[in-house]
Amino acid sequence: MTRTGATRRRSGWAVALLGATAMLGACDDPFEPPKPDRAAIAAARQEIAAAPPPAQNARSLAADRALLQRVAGRLTQAAQPFCVERLKRACTFQVDLLDSRQANAYASGRNTIVVTTAMMRLLETEDELAAVVAHEMAHHIAEHIAEGTLRTQAGAVVGAIAGAAAANYLGVDPGLTRLGAEAGARAGRLSYSKADEREADYLGAWIMARAGFDLERGGMLWAKLTRLSGKDATSLLDSHPAGPERLAAWRRTMEEIRADPQGMPRRGR
Repeated sequence: MTRTGATRRRSGWAVALLGATAMLGACDDPFEPPKPDRAAIAAARQEIAAAPPPAQNARSLAADRALLQRVAGRLTQAAQPFCVERLKRACTFQVDLLDSRQANAYASGRNTIVVTTAMMRLLETEDELAAVVAHEMAHHIAEHIAEGTLRTQAGAVVGAIAGAAAANYLGVDPGLTRLGAEAGARAGRLSYSKADEREADYLGAWIMARAGFDLERGGMLWAKLTRLSGKDATSLLDSHPAGPERLAAWRRTMEEIRADPQGMPRRGR
């Protein structure tokens, strides 16, 4: 490769890298959830260990659907002040029940929230269900869906640049550019996903409290899910914080809300 060609290649990489950096920089952190200390996390770990193992309830599919819509209706109304404050508009949510053997709930698209029948089997109270649904509403309000797409794209660009640089150094590209893009995309997805989950827990607690649900009973969801997964610690590649951290942060959020029930969540940068 000529010096001119190499210079142009480096220039192209620099432009792409700047573009990827700008994409990541556009993803802000709209809320500032509490950061529990080690003692609070240790106490939460003990609380989870002492909690009873998860048990399935015997509600019918019709009862599950009615319960979900009733809880979602209360939460949607309570979420409006947070929607207006963050998005400058009202929110509408489409909350659906999906027949699945996998216990899960997720937010997708512009306003869709899905809770599976297997998840409903694990939830004993309205408050636990409210914690699940409010968490997914918070993902929409904080615009985590769109930001996740930007981070994935930016990660793919950075990974492709690194792979292409390695291929250029070797003088041959044995799939390094493609592998770099795939690894970068995964890193982009994971780089902020834990932070997004912390924000969704935080804002979800505020929505749930404003709707009149019991945060103490709702917080037992984290103990239940931790017992179900068998994991009380998190790793670099996990997309969610560990259960003890989530429960400890939930307790801190409860204290914040009790101090000013009509206040608003703390905003980040």
